[in-house]
Amino acid sequence: MIPHLRLARAAALFVPLALALAAGRAFALPARGAPLVYLALGDSTAVGVGAASGGGYPQRLARRLDSSGVPVKLTVLGVSGANTADLRRDQLPKVMAARPALVTIGTGINDLMQGRPLAEFARDLEIVADLVRRTKATVVLQTLPDLTFSPAGHGAPPSLGRRIEAYNAVIARVAERHGFVLADVYGRSRRELRDRRSELFGKDGFHPSSAGYEVWAEAMWPDVERAVVHPRVQARRTAATER
Repeated sequence: MIPHLRLARAAALFVPLALALAAGRAFALPARGAPLVYLALGDSTAVGVGAASGGGYPQRLARRLDSSGVPVKLTVLGVSGANTADLRRDQLPKVMAARPALVTIGTGINDLMQGRPLAEFARDLEIVADLVRRTKATVVLQTLPDLTFSPAGHGAPPSLGRRIEAYNAVIARVAERHGFVLADVYGRSRRELRDRRSELFGKDGFHPSSAGYEVWAEAMWPDVERAVVHPRVQARRTAATER
């Protein structure tokens, strides 16, 4: 099978499983006061397909937040196989009704694998961004990982790498235009995958393993910590000094 077609096939393998896992499922962590409402939009990587345990990057970010003193109520809206048009149609309305304080958006991998024109991806992402911005939540938009380092992508034509870079350029522009936090998953994946490729992917050679999702969350954590944890810690300190 042609490598880039193998990627597309792998991306769709887990749709039934992920639909069952993702549809309306909330992960509420132990609360200390009112929890931060966190919504994770995206695809199978938001669900955690490929991980033996621990979930995808949203669950791992939520645990980090809770350990840092920010109790979290996490709802994963991501669905395996979803592209950005699906996210816009099916996930976005739920965001607008939930009044979240934190939203992460991880999308584009399926658009890429399905061969959607870059202009269509850019249009749908812009619409999603414009509406999510109106919630006043902290929004973290992440770049796509470098799939050319994945086992399923081995031997893929150079055009795959160029398309990933083009998609990431769109993501960066959207993040800047809307004032979103941009998490550089692409840069972290390129650094880590050179030496740990076999360890960081699941059995299908496409989705991250548990260790791979841990690296993914680590790539996002410094930005989330600065945007969410630090302001809350500072607010608590200010309130304490004013008593």
